[in-house]
Amino acid sequence: MSDDYFRYLQDHAEEIIPILYDYARNLARRQYHWCEGKSLPLGKSPEDIVTDVYMAYARGAASPGKRIKGARHFDPTKDIMLQLKGSIKSAMWALTDKASTKNELLGSSEEDAKQAEFGSTEPLPDEVVESADFAKTVVERVKNHPKLKANCDLQDLFALFELEKTDVADQANELGKNPQEICQLRYQLRQIYSEVIDELNRQ
Repeated sequence: MSDDYFRYLQDHAEEIIPILYDYARNLARRQYHWCEGKSLPLGKSPEDIVTDVYMAYARGAASPGKRIKGARHFDPTKDIMLQLKGSIKSAMWALTDKASTKNELLGSSEEDAKQAEFGSTEPLPDEVVESADFAKTVVERVKNHPKLKANCDLQDLFALFELEKTDVADQANELGKNPQEICQLRYQLRQIYSEVIDELNRQ
């Protein structure tokens, strides 16, 4: 059944891959302040993350029943798109979490220094799990943060993000506010996330 999922992914790649590209771009923009023309840690793009996930499932399909480094296996009891999006989210967390301790700066010339590139280090499975756990911890702490609990508008905005309603116009419509008010609330929510992440990194 897991192989059937990968065959389905191959047969419908032209439909699925663009959807995953859009998901990865939106996730990178929303969670990591990425924008067009910039790179994620290790010089990766959102499209690279999608490709890495695709190749991980390809390695998994080539090694059924085996746990090998860098391989992912589909769970036939779960929706394929949910699994793909979850894998992209995990891979992006693994890429960005504590990136400064995992990357090696390449090049010593002045030209290389101006265009800094980072050596690729593929995350181990336990690192991916650790990053996913870190993400869950962040979300739980944000949800229980005093600043969030004291502000109903922030709670409503947080709920919209959990429903993956991330567009400013959609959020403004849902909450009955103008875009400027939504941007201010988003800034406050980002500040809470930053506080939580800084606190966790200090522990």
